[in-house]
Amino acid sequence: MAMEGPRNLKGYEDLEAGDLMEIFHTGDEHWAIYVGGGDVLHLDPISECPRADSSSTYSSGNIRAVVKQEHVRYAVGSCLYRVNNYLDQVYRPRPVNEIISSAREMIGAQLEYCVKDRKYKHFVTHLRYGTACSRQFCKEPEPGDLINIYNIISKHWAIYVGGGDVIHLAPLSEDSEAGSSSISILSRRAVVKQERLQDVVNGYHYQVDNYWDQ
Repeated sequence: MAMEGPRNLKGYEDLEAGDLMEIFHTGDEHWAIYVGGGDVLHLDPISECPRADSSSTYSSGNIRAVVKQEHVRYAVGSCLYRVNNYLDQVYRPRPVNEIISSAREMIGAQLEYCVKDRKYKHFVTHLRYGTACSRQFCKEPEPGDLINIYNIISKHWAIYVGGGDVIHLAPLSEDSEAGSSSISILSRRAVVKQERLQDVVNGYHYQVDNYWDQ
């Protein structure tokens, strides 16, 4: 489902399994992933903080949270929400059965919860796309944008051409095929490839970096 405007929860028939839900608490936002049957999975803080409703706020500090599966009405409460699969044009969503299986394996796990760092958004985007990514760091690129990809040992650059694709220099080496996102600093030859941004990034962080525009 495409992104839509915020609304009150009246029903959940229009939600599809795997959808990301952005829930608007007072002064902040919360994220959950719809797993079907009227249930969502989300990070619920373990503290004396109030539950999610129209008057609740979450601490900006680090606290612990537990992964819970709850009915969507209980998780959303009286807050506004919207379906926001905002990275679908950048990352290919995982198959729904994989999303649901991975989500349910996390039920009961305790994780560090930090509103400031948007860990709850990282959690649900990892389930949907297989990578932890927030809008703050992984800004949706526009055609012509330069993409700076942070590999373990180096940086790699690409240019976004739209439709989720980038053009980049894919190193040729004996241990990787042309076009692979595995980048070797020893490679001396490369081929110009057009590939999915998701495949080139391969789980690493990236950012739009048009640093010469200034």
